[in-house]
Amino acid sequence: MCSAVDRRAVLGGFIGAVASAAWPLAASAKIESVNPANNYYFPMAKYRYLPRILRAWIAVDQLAPAALEVGDWEGMEEVVRRADDATTALPLYASAVEGQRSTKRKKKSDAQKAMIKDQTAYTKAVETLSQATQKKDLAKAKKALAEARDNLLEYRQLAQIDSEDGGVITLPLGNAEEAGHAGAPLGYVVPAFRGGGVSMDYALRPGEPMMKNGIINKEYRDKYQKDQK
Repeated sequence: MCSAVDRRAVLGGFIGAVASAAWPLAASAKIESVNPANNYYFPMAKYRYLPRILRAWIAVDQLAPAALEVGDWEGMEEVVRRADDATTALPLYASAVEGQRSTKRKKKSDAQKAMIKDQTAYTKAVETLSQATQKKDLAKAKKALAEARDNLLEYRQLAQIDSEDGGVITLPLGNAEEAGHAGAPLGYVVPAFRGGGVSMDYALRPGEPMMKNGIINKEYRDKYQKDQK
């Protein structure tokens, strides 16, 4: 006859085996996962880093080609600033997409490795673009811009943030009736959420539209092409 201790040992071993088999699935958060339990750091990373990545994408994909076409080198300096701002967000987001908050984690997925490779190439291209902009070297700037755009595009595709909104999330305002909050943004109440938010800036200067429906505005073109003559 089995003793109670023996039965507990067998039962404990069975539960342990089941837990061991299930744990990797629970602990390994995937890029496509929407389960917050599997992505403890992921929602905050989306809020903090995606606005910067999206702003850089808009700059290199839409604004920079228009600025180069009309010879707006001052505007290109702003493009470089926005593109460079994403270079610190890209490695942090690459680490966060699979539930990790440390960029020093040794074991990375194939997707993370590819994202890091794109991020490294993107950073190098942005540095080259900065140099070309300072020297007003059109040919070099176009080449660097193409490299930066291609690598950032692939990064966004791997991270599944290549939608029109860039995967950016917004946080609700606080409850105005809740004591101490008075409708304050959640970033004010929860410091960890500060520094994110949406910044849909489709121009290089405040109040100066550059394009409409993908076409460069005549006023913008005339102003900067005239300056180059």
